[in-house]
Amino acid sequence: MKNMLLLCYCLLWLPTAHAEIRNGYSIELVAARYGLEFLGRELLRSDLSDVERRRIHAAMKKHTSVVASFQLTEALLAQMSLISPDIYNDLDELKDKRGRTTDIYVRFVPQESSSMVLSGASFFQASEFDDDANYSRYGDLTVAIDVWICDAALNVLAHEFGHTRYVVPNLAAYRKFYTATYSTFITPSRIGHSAADASGRLAYEYGRRYLMDRRSFRLRSGEAPEKVATIARQVRRRVKEEFEEGFNSSVASAARY
Repeated sequence: MKNMLLLCYCLLWLPTAHAEIRNGYSIELVAARYGLEFLGRELLRSDLSDVERRRIHAAMKKHTSVVASFQLTEALLAQMSLISPDIYNDLDELKDKRGRTTDIYVRFVPQESSSMVLSGASFFQASEFDDDANYSRYGDLTVAIDVWICDAALNVLAHEFGHTRYVVPNLAAYRKFYTATYSTFITPSRIGHSAADASGRLAYEYGRRYLMDRRSFRLRSGEAPEKVATIARQVRRRVKEEFEEGFNSSVASAARY
């Protein structure tokens, strides 16, 4: 956990029956698909100027990037579940100190456009009305995790899962420890990883467990898991093909009327 934001919110409880690891791009995906459909129709207009056409293409590129990010995150979460099912299932049923389920939203983000100074971060906030409740940008009873798209992305995710696994059931106590321990720290990589930090120890343990699981997977299957870069290329190609197919269908449909 490289960054911890301790802000206070009044929560309206909307508990779910089962906690889940969720795709952090799921909300953006809806708007991106709608935007692509709308802009695709706009491109069929015969009265578009060159400037308008360029603006539409730029907007479509941004929406397509969100679709690709969503699909890449889906693929990497599926691989995490395949390689380390025990770690994945443990976090997929995470509860806080009061037994409330907590969803974990994961995003794999391009390093070049990320505001993070380190390869992974878990974001926690606490309510002044309930010190045991966690809040993230996804709402009540959620945790947000961002990880750089890199070769070690799943190892980093396992590390962040370790932080999350400890902090959520111990949020109130950890908040006090965090404030007392890291108020004067200036090195980002040391925050969350002092010798006395149980969250940091569990994070390192989960990272080691993932590497062991990865070796076991390779021995069982006889092949190494696909590299993140390979998966990313496959996703980008698939999204490009889906977009072109959808646009060509729209053009063909418009030509019939």
